[in-house]
Amino acid sequence: MVSVLVVYEGESTRKGVYELSELGIFEETGFRGIIKGEVESLEHFLKCLEEKIKTSFLPVSRVVPIEEWFYFSPENFLDIVKKRIKKYLEQIGSNETFCIRVERRGMKGIFSSKDLEREIGSYVYSLLKERDGVEHKVDLKDPDKMIIVETIGNLAGMAVISKENRKLFPLIRVK
Repeated sequence: MVSVLVVYEGESTRKGVYELSELGIFEETGFRGIIKGEVESLEHFLKCLEEKIKTSFLPVSRVVPIEEWFYFSPENFLDIVKKRIKKYLEQIGSNETFCIRVERRGMKGIFSSKDLEREIGSYVYSLLKERDGVEHKVDLKDPDKMIIVETIGNLAGMAVISKENRKLFPLIRVK
């Protein structure tokens, strides 16, 4: 199973869960328009979803694949991310550009997505430099690899999204 976050722009998130139910297992998150799901195959799901959007005018604006979920508190969020992010660095080649994207839902006033992106990005940059002995380039607009962190209250998901997948599947978009 593959985890996904679906941004649903319809009038009711509950209706979105129902409309997506034939494509996987979906649930409301408590945040308007944000649906968490599990699908058998990301590629198959995205192809079926694109068709459903065209034929049924399903109001889905984007999908974010998630490789893992974890719970956190404001006090331990960065420590957990820094521990878990190390395994994602294997997916970044020595000549590839990267960026970090954090989209926060909840924890308003406690976290700033931009501050978290800077701090996590600096950490990743130093780990990659130490690993490869070269300075990696950060590309905020169109990186080869994008490490994403999505929070929903005190639940966070992480993944690496490649440029190839973003081009192949236009629904995969990160804010």
